[in-house]
Amino acid sequence: MINASLILLGETGNGKSSLGNFILNKQVFSVSDNPESETKETKGEKGDGDNAGIFVIDTPGLQDAEGTDRQHLIQMVEYIKSHPGLQGIILVFNYHQDRFPLNVKTIIQLLCNMFPCPTIWSNVALVWTKYYYFLPKEVKQQKEVKIRRYLPEVLDLVRATNGDPNINSFPTFFIDSDFEQKDLHSCEEVNRLIAWVHQLDPIDEKKVRVVDPVIKETVEEKDERTTTTIEGNVEHIKIEYFKRKKQIYYDGSISYTDWIKYNEKNKDKLLPKEVIETHMDRKKEENYKKTPDCEIHQIDWYERTINVLNDGTVEYGEWRKYDSKTETTRIKTVYKSGGGGGGGCDIL
Repeated sequence: MINASLILLGETGNGKSSLGNFILNKQVFSVSDNPESETKETKGEKGDGDNAGIFVIDTPGLQDAEGTDRQHLIQMVEYIKSHPGLQGIILVFNYHQDRFPLNVKTIIQLLCNMFPCPTIWSNVALVWTKYYYFLPKEVKQQKEVKIRRYLPEVLDLVRATNGDPNINSFPTFFIDSDFEQKDLHSCEEVNRLIAWVHQLDPIDEKKVRVVDPVIKETVEEKDERTTTTIEGNVEHIKIEYFKRKKQIYYDGSISYTDWIKYNEKNKDKLLPKEVIETHMDRKKEENYKKTPDCEIHQIDWYERTINVLNDGTVEYGEWRKYDSKTETTRIKTVYKSGGGGGGGCDIL
């Protein structure tokens, strides 16, 4: 019966596989001095004898020289789901690493995405490997300095990522995982680690999910673009729908995919009638009237408004007389006598 199940996570070269062998007290995980990851897939082994209740899962190096591709993470998640009961998540660091690992932030964010549970960090511990038994005493005493230097940075990253300000510490262990040289201190640390894992509640494997090893989060953005054209009193409206992906990386950088049109709608809107053009139309009317005494010439000027509407129709106003003029010519009869006895008249 398994009563302590844990998974080892960390960079290539930090000694995860050696640590796994040390915990199980048997050499089941491949180990080499090759700078490239010796572990190519997630694999679990259980111990024998007194360690029969211990189950250790070894994993490929996160963010190693070959890159942590999506297939590694998919296989890791599938393995965890198919082996329920995982309790402890062990972040493995190299004791001799002078600087804070730059990719720890990525690993922490990956963990938050893979295990989307606010209490997951109560199942996390830090192990410093290569804490060699032959190191001078004064060098070993620097482990407290290591804790004071690194732990606040790890805690700050976890708090910022998880959003929980109450995360104040992690169990921390220092181990020389050399299988051939099992010093007393390292054995005591391993026993303390196993005891810590043993008292943890199992992680709900159903909540473990596959995440992208490079992109922390992908957000779909949408945009609507409207164009209008007016023809007469009809407004033609075209609405185009676009979408793109906003990709947020673990290092905080952001990239965007190209906008892609995924839909289009067209509709017409009937506009109210309105005058778009106005001009005046004019005409002149003349009338002649004749009496015995005079001849009358009557001139009238008219105008009307012509409105052109936005639907193409034309409205004509009523004719309105705006001016007039009357000319009168009097008629004068002149009689003439001529040699022939005839006569005539002229109109003057």
